[in-house]
Amino acid sequence: MGRIIILCGDFTEDYELAVPFHCLKMLGHEVKTTSPGKVDGQYITTCIHDFNDRYQAVTEWEGHRFMVDRALNGVDANDYDAIILPGGRACETLRNDPLVKSLVIAFAESQKVVATICRGLQILLATGLMKDLPVTGHPVCQAEASLAGAHWKKLSFDETLVNKNFVMGTEWPGLYAWLRDIRTALKSESPS
Repeated sequence: MGRIIILCGDFTEDYELAVPFHCLKMLGHEVKTTSPGKVDGQYITTCIHDFNDRYQAVTEWEGHRFMVDRALNGVDANDYDAIILPGGRACETLRNDPLVKSLVIAFAESQKVVATICRGLQILLATGLMKDLPVTGHPVCQAEASLAGAHWKKLSFDETLVNKNFVMGTEWPGLYAWLRDIRTALKSESPS
C-alpha cells in the first residue's frame, strides 16, 4: 500500500482533511499529516465551510483539532508516494511558504501523485508548474488559474480532473469521486 502525506494548516477544510486521512488509512495506506510551523504531536484547527443560498460566499465555523504527525522540515518526498492538498482558507497562507512549494514541486517533478481539492489548488498554482495544463477546484481559484497560465475546467462535485499524476476535485461533496481517483492513481504508481 502507498505512503501518503497530507499537507495542512490552521483552517484547512475539516472534511477534506479528516475524510481522506481516515478513509485511506482504512484501505491500508500509511497516512501522515504535516504543517509548517508545527512539530510532531502539535495540533492545527480546521474549519467547516457550508453552502447557503442567502450568501455570495460559503459560511465558516471553527472545526476540529487535528494532530500533525511530521514537522514540515522533516518531510522528504522520496519517503512518500503521494501528497494531498486539501482546501480551506489555510491554502491562502500555505501557498506562500517556500518549504511547502518546494515539497509540492518535488512530488510533481518525481511524477508522484499530487491530489488537490477545493482551494488546495491554490498551493499547486503557486508552484508555477501548471502553465498550459487543465485544472479544477473551488470556483474562487478560477482567476488564479488564469493568472498562472492554467486552463480552468468547471466541473460538478462528482467529477474529477485526472491529468498524469495530478488528481483534482472541486469541493467536499465530491470527496467520494476524488478519493476513488486518488486510489486508482496510487494503484497505477505501485510497482507490479
